[in-house]
Amino acid sequence: MPVCKIRLIACIRRKQLKVCHSTLFKQHAADIAANIEGFLDATPAEKIARETGFIKRSSTKLTADGFINTLMISERPQSQISLPDLSAALRQSHGIAISKEALHQRFNPQAVAFLEKILQQALQQHLLREKDAPKLHFPRIKIKDSTKFKLPTDYNGAYRGYGNFSKTNGMISLQYEYDLVSGHWLSLQLTDGLRNDLTDTGQTTSAITAGDLHIRDLGYISPTYLKAIAQSKAFFLNRLHPHAGVYTLQGKPLDWNKVLDRAARQEHLQQEVLIYDKERIPCRLIIERVPDHEFKRRLQNAQAKAKSRGWGVSKEHKKKLHYNIYTTNVAADILPAREVRKTYYLRWQIELIFKTWKSFFDISEVKKVKKERLECQLLGRLLWILLNWSLFSRLNKHVAQVGQAVSLIMFFKRSIQFAYTLRMVLLNKLSISEWLGNTYLPLVIDCVCSPPKGKHTHFQSLQINIKN
Repeated sequence: MPVCKIRLIACIRRKQLKVCHSTLFKQHAADIAANIEGFLDATPAEKIARETGFIKRSSTKLTADGFINTLMISERPQSQISLPDLSAALRQSHGIAISKEALHQRFNPQAVAFLEKILQQALQQHLLREKDAPKLHFPRIKIKDSTKFKLPTDYNGAYRGYGNFSKTNGMISLQYEYDLVSGHWLSLQLTDGLRNDLTDTGQTTSAITAGDLHIRDLGYISPTYLKAIAQSKAFFLNRLHPHAGVYTLQGKPLDWNKVLDRAARQEHLQQEVLIYDKERIPCRLIIERVPDHEFKRRLQNAQAKAKSRGWGVSKEHKKKLHYNIYTTNVAADILPAREVRKTYYLRWQIELIFKTWKSFFDISEVKKVKKERLECQLLGRLLWILLNWSLFSRLNKHVAQVGQAVSLIMFFKRSIQFAYTLRMVLLNKLSISEWLGNTYLPLVIDCVCSPPKGKHTHFQSLQINIKN
């Protein structure tokens, strides 16, 4: 065989995921079976349906598992699914004959409560199913963010929007948190579009546990939140909030001109400081210079924003635009200054997740329907995403043992291609082993996460925090 051909084959092979078929198939089969037994099977689904009042009589035509399956495994976005479509799917897949009028009535508060309970149970099972994780300095690296999308109406104030284009437009927000170490979803909540991230922070501080590292966008950051983390013996890493006062350990205001002059002469500058005027939270300030092209982009944005509000950009603010400025209460021997930016950028994984939800699962493509029907269809879609995420997470952990990572974007793009056959597995019309060998693995085997030139994959950034 010619040398060039051998090299080409070797290159192709290097771009494939290295998997042990028997081990991976066994793990995936257990995951899918756990989902079926946990909430997709008739017995557990009907129990929850009766607890929430969705099913009250044994003679009812609509079964709990049929309702979940039909909403969860819809192949089209909510905007393209009519009541007759749902009735036809129930009849074809589950032998349930129900009119569109009767189905319309079944989308009620009890149906929403039922699916919320099912999603909650699915999340708990997702958390309990796996205990193995890399031995990092932190038990969990918790990433939280929200994504919003527009609704055709505000549903009588239940989902208020900003009203920029029309006072009748609504908006829904999905508050989502997951653990980057284990890949587990930690929380997921549908909320009013006007409920901002800072409000969420104030209402969820009780979920902070010792040892975890929290990485969040500035919209979540407040002195109350950072103080709660410190008091819980947990850790934070975020950008310095623009309104946070910064003081030396002696309590004097930080002289930014001197600090930034020092930062200009070294790659990374770090200093122990106190932040916020009243709380004086102790932490480490890390400053690193950004490339000139990034400074110019930031300056243009700052000038445009200032002009729109009728003010100018101060000299001090212009100076700060030259730098990334982070705060953290993680010790320097655990998270050195040179590794702070790489660790902070793990937060961008959640942006990729939201991109898959909107681009591949069409979660934001909605039309005006009854409020409870909209909520049920969204919850069903989130169940489907969670099931696919469990497959992604399992595969990612499997190949991590040989130093690889799965491309999130590529995997979920391929999930569209295996959606129909996975549906057949859940309906017991196709064996799990047949699906894994003939459909799933051939589609995902080349979903290798390769970083752009000069960048790191999230897997490589995660290795920074592994205990030696």
